[in-house]
Amino acid sequence: MPTDSHSIVISRSIVDSYEDMGVGSTVEISFREGQSSVPVIISGLFGAGTYTGHGKLLIDGAVAFAPQDLFRELHPEITSFDYSWSIVSDPKKADYVESELKNIVASHSNLALDEVSTLIEVKKAEDRAAFGSMEVLSWLVFLFGVINLINTTLSNQMSRKQENSVLRSIGLTQKQLCKMNICEGLCYALFATLATLIVGLSASIFACRKMSIAIFAGKVVPYKFPVLEMGLFILVLFGMELILSVWTIRRQKKQSLIEQMRAME
Repeated sequence: MPTDSHSIVISRSIVDSYEDMGVGSTVEISFREGQSSVPVIISGLFGAGTYTGHGKLLIDGAVAFAPQDLFRELHPEITSFDYSWSIVSDPKKADYVESELKNIVASHSNLALDEVSTLIEVKKAEDRAAFGSMEVLSWLVFLFGVINLINTTLSNQMSRKQENSVLRSIGLTQKQLCKMNICEGLCYALFATLATLIVGLSASIFACRKMSIAIFAGKVVPYKFPVLEMGLFILVLFGMELILSVWTIRRQKKQSLIEQMRAME
């Protein structure tokens, strides 16, 4: 910590932005525009995880520590250096209290008013932007998954065309062939759904835990399962498999057994 009235401890993130700044450097410091600056020496650095009275979050965190004598030199008009006040009032008088506080702040240049509602809206906007970008990414993954599903299913059916023709030549009925194609497609969809739930759910819970600990200073945010998105995924998965199976069956019906076997030759 600072050892005299003209030394400060400053955030490492600020020092990293300037090549000529570091421990032992002399810098000019002031707290508002137009105020005369005071030369001080940087006696130490602190990281983002330092407890500053508002927890270890980066929200509203401190950027420097300085002795009270330095603050008194920069702001001789201030008699109390309390960092902030939390004002709780009757909800019915919220508008009146807010207007009176704004009048007080307007007449004092060294005061500022932070409203919870404004902070909430800012954080909601940031969350919407982050969630929107991740949602776009998830829809792209979903789209490529559907395309891959169609490609895999059609390739599998084309590669088994000769096998199906041979089975029909030894007595497999059209009804049995239809049942086999549909069952295979639905089993493939079921396996894909189970794999998605087992691997994807485990990875999502792990990622949610790690990210919430990193962002919210150790607090674990409960994971919320995307019921609507997963339901849509399962519906499209089984629907596409059913449609592709029916389309393959109808295409095979248009060709005779001999034509199918000749085509494979």
